[in-house]
Amino acid sequence: MRKLYSNVAHIYFVVATLMLMVLAVALLVTAAWQALQGILQGDPVDSALDSIGIVIIGFAVVETSKFIAEEEILRKRELRSSRESRRSITKFITIIVIAASLEALVMVFKTSREGLEYAIYPAALFASSMFALVALGAYQWLSSRIVYPEDQPEQKGDEGSED
Repeated sequence: MRKLYSNVAHIYFVVATLMLMVLAVALLVTAAWQALQGILQGDPVDSALDSIGIVIIGFAVVETSKFIAEEEILRKRELRSSRESRRSITKFITIIVIAASLEALVMVFKTSREGLEYAIYPAALFASSMFALVALGAYQWLSSRIVYPEDQPEQKGDEGSED
C-alpha cells in the first residue's frame, strides 16, 4: 500500500509541476500580449505595469514548480535532515517574499499614477513581505540553535572513553 501511495504521489507531483509550468508560460504569453496591445492602443505605461505584475506572478509560479520538482520529484523526502528541512522552508518562503515584494513595487508605481490614497494596499503588501522576511530570519536563527540527533556526526571509537 505504501508503494502505491508513493507512486500515486509521485505521478501527482509530476503532473502538478508540468501544469504549473504550462500555466506560467500562459501567463508570460498573456503579459506579452497585454503589453503589445497597450503599446498599440496608446497606453504603454499602464499596460507595461500590468504586464510586469503578470510576469511576477508567473515567476512565482515557475519558482514554485521548480521547488516542487526539486523537493518532491528529484529528492527522496524520507532521507531529509532537519538542516535540509530548514533549507527547503527558507527557499519556499524566499520565493513568496520576492514575488510579494516585486508585486508591491509594481503596485506602488501604478497607484502613484492614480492617487496617493490608493497606496495603502501596496504599502500593506510590502510591509507583509518584510514581516515574512523578518519572521524567516527569526525562524532561521532560532532553528539553527537546535541540534537534532540526525544532524550530529557519528562518533566512532568513543564507546569506552569518559570525559
